[in-house]
Amino acid sequence: MIKKYFYNFFFLVFFSVVSFSIGAKTSPVSELNSKDILIKNVFIINGLGDLRKEGSVRISGETIKSVGNLEETSGDIVIDGNGLILAPGFIDTHSHHDEGLVIETGASAAISQGITTIVRGMDGSASGLDETGFTSLARYSNFFDSHPIAINVASFSAHNSIRSEVMGKDYKREASEDEITRMQDLVALDMQAGAYGLSTGLEYDPGIYSSTKEVIALAKVAANYGGKYKSHIRSEDRYYWQAVNEIIEIGKQAQIPVNIDHWKLGAKFLWGKAAQVIEILDAARAQGIEITADVYPYVAWSSSITTLFPDRNFDDLNEAEFILENLASAEDIRFVHHSLHPEYVGKTVEEIAKDAGVENEVMLSRLASDSYLNEALSEYVVAKGMINSDVRILMNWSYANVTSDGGLECSHPRGCGSFPRVLGRYLGKDGIGSLERAVYKMTGLSAAQIGIKNRGIIKPGAFADLVLFDPVNIIDKATYENPQQRSRGIHSVWINGKRVLDQGKSTGVLPGRVLLKNQKD
Repeated sequence: MIKKYFYNFFFLVFFSVVSFSIGAKTSPVSELNSKDILIKNVFIINGLGDLRKEGSVRISGETIKSVGNLEETSGDIVIDGNGLILAPGFIDTHSHHDEGLVIETGASAAISQGITTIVRGMDGSASGLDETGFTSLARYSNFFDSHPIAINVASFSAHNSIRSEVMGKDYKREASEDEITRMQDLVALDMQAGAYGLSTGLEYDPGIYSSTKEVIALAKVAANYGGKYKSHIRSEDRYYWQAVNEIIEIGKQAQIPVNIDHWKLGAKFLWGKAAQVIEILDAARAQGIEITADVYPYVAWSSSITTLFPDRNFDDLNEAEFILENLASAEDIRFVHHSLHPEYVGKTVEEIAKDAGVENEVMLSRLASDSYLNEALSEYVVAKGMINSDVRILMNWSYANVTSDGGLECSHPRGCGSFPRVLGRYLGKDGIGSLERAVYKMTGLSAAQIGIKNRGIIKPGAFADLVLFDPVNIIDKATYENPQQRSRGIHSVWINGKRVLDQGKSTGVLPGRVLLKNQKD
């Protein structure tokens, strides 16, 4: 099963964020009273791709009351936006910011980049509330009913977690009919509790051993409840085309919308073929298969080093050599966590091999094998496997939205910088076009592709999840060397009508909630 990596080691660290000079007439504490909040003198981007409009937004309680050229009233708390952009709060459709949220309730890494809703249960693994294993959505939701958090959390039913619950340690095989039925029952319970769909991580244990038949059977359950299917597909490199065909087949057979998570071309022999895979997905859509994707703006991925060996043949040095030549070089695979050898952190496979006096492929084989066989060992690497031109083409696809795939600990810069990075570096003719289109790919499109209602848009009646930012100076500051640096240009963030970020600083207010697909807004 997927190991618990190193997230819990970092959650007691609270990071400072950049302050801004733009003022407001009131403190966030005063926003907790019953008065309406008027955010005036802003350019509003509504989250639908429409051109920005100058105006004001009035918040009443948790929702947006009115939008337009609004007059101040004596009952308003007035905030002057000084000509900044007011947009819907960003929706992170593939997030790991939920891991450790029990402790770091303020979700600083997410909120400081303008994220107001995260989607958990990704890669088929739902982080639990403790170390006992599987946590149903009903239990998760009940817990946070009485434990306030700053951010909104939407959930998917997680295949790997459910498969582990049903099959235990005897998972290196296809599931029996009885086991599939038991898994279906757990998916159904999650869907009844408010899950937005089914998530798989078919490159990880135990999902890697599942048959397509098993996944289709579970996806049909999610489809019966109007859910979606999101997948870390079975291969992002050597078996890529088969994996793409598999998710299309799952969508067809289960009659369910499907999404390729953190979409990438993760091998040198795939680089430059972004247009080719888009052609395949467009053809599938033309046949009625509602396939979408989400993309993060980086050329390096982050996971366990064991994922480089899909056949789990760690002792095969020819396989290790193939990996280093085609997927990620020894100098581009760097440990960001290693529980057994903390001295490896910050070092590459090449450097560790040199210190040990062995060849790179020998060290790669040894490191992956040790990690897989030792259940007490947890590790995480960041490895370059993509090229920026492909990332830009994939992100530019009409049905691709922006995501982070990041965590609160920000071991990879995507955890702290993804959304400002897109707004600061991925616009224009070589990116994804206008600022309005970029915001749409972070808000309205994201909400639609998950199935979240009344968020990701600025309109009367929608929830007041908002971000105020400086379009000129917004930029990510997190790097691979210093991944925990906060972005610049995010001024304020409101979640459910309450300000959680004020002039770049956390307010300590915790208005977030667990979003349930079946809840009545």
